[in-house]
Amino acid sequence: MALTEQRKLFVDEYIKLRCKNATKAAINAGYSKKSAQSQASQLLKDSNVLEYLEERKGQIKRELQQEFIFDALEARKVMHDILNDPEAVDRDKINVAKDFLDRAGFKPDDKVQLSGEVNTSNPYEGLTTEELKKLIHGG
Repeated sequence: MALTEQRKLFVDEYIKLRCKNATKAAINAGYSKKSAQSQASQLLKDSNVLEYLEERKGQIKRELQQEFIFDALEARKVMHDILNDPEAVDRDKINVAKDFLDRAGFKPDDKVQLSGEVNTSNPYEGLTTEELKKLIHGG
């Protein structure tokens, strides 16, 4: 079943509101203020609306990922410029170099330090075989 334009508009408005106010999204999509709350509730139970909502979220995610590719390229260029700038402070060059290595998969292993004691005392030491059997068999 294809969604009406109003239902699609509801989904888009709901996303604009970060999926936090369905009633306001329904009003923004043209549903009456009186029925907006019940309409929104019904819409969010409709499998076609939910499917379209997930489809739109996926589309937005893909669009953002495409934009971030270009941002990442620009960030890499800025880092490269700092690394090769003869007037850059050594501390900044070291931080950029570490970031490059981390992103390339050469991040050092996190160090884990353990401490503690191992108790090797035996609470059953000194018991006879008969006493041990009684403990095991509850007798």
